[in-house]
Amino acid sequence: MKGTNTDLIYLGAGPLAAIVLGVALVPLRGVTVASNFTFAFLALTIAIAEFGGRWAAVTTALASALSLDFFLTEPYQRLAIAEKHDVIAFVGLAGCSLLAAALGSRRRERVADLRAARAHAEVVRSAVGELARSGSLGARLSTIVDAARATFPLAAVAVRDMTGERLIASPREHGLTPAPDAVLASDTLLMREHHARSRLDAPLPAEGATLALQFENRPVGWLDVWGNGVPISAGSRRELLSLAGIVAALIARTQREESRLSQEQPR
Repeated sequence: MKGTNTDLIYLGAGPLAAIVLGVALVPLRGVTVASNFTFAFLALTIAIAEFGGRWAAVTTALASALSLDFFLTEPYQRLAIAEKHDVIAFVGLAGCSLLAAALGSRRRERVADLRAARAHAEVVRSAVGELARSGSLGARLSTIVDAARATFPLAAVAVRDMTGERLIASPREHGLTPAPDAVLASDTLLMREHHARSRLDAPLPAEGATLALQFENRPVGWLDVWGNGVPISAGSRRELLSLAGIVAALIARTQREESRLSQEQPR
């Protein structure tokens, strides 16, 4: 949500900045030709693409072309162009700005995906460390669940054993809602009943869905997840599946330890 709000801010700020830039360059329009002003608008569009995303950059590119026409080409303060070379400057600015918007926003998206992948990998690495830690199962699962909810596009997470009893849950869902009925596929995290027509980047179900936890081909529990409406990429699905595998291993190891201790107790 934070990224979405920031994009909306730039969606309005970018075109406004293009207008302000056009006004600021008015004192210089008698010094040089209008085509020389296109570099300033291009720089603005590239900056907005980097920080505000694709649509903010596109609206800034269009506003930049109109600002150039209205403030810096004759006849001034009219959306008309008298000189042929000013027409070329206008068309060139519009085209180059839209290209810069497309390329800049794609770079921003790639950087965001890379950061998300690193964060997800760090959560998985930390979860592996929980296997070597001592302590109660609930405490270790709580650490994993909190990290998953903070990093993946999840509104809530819960872990249940084979009896259906919740071992741990994020605060929102703890004891408040029943376990979801929908089941996720164990290889893609897509809804089983809609698997064939589901997109790999679709958000996880907001109404909740469950994933069977298995360790060494033996069922050990369930991982319940509620999506927050943000799309989850195929790579993020794989990382979340890896995290589910670690949770399953942690439950299975704890069950084995409890069984061994029970057998060792004198009767």
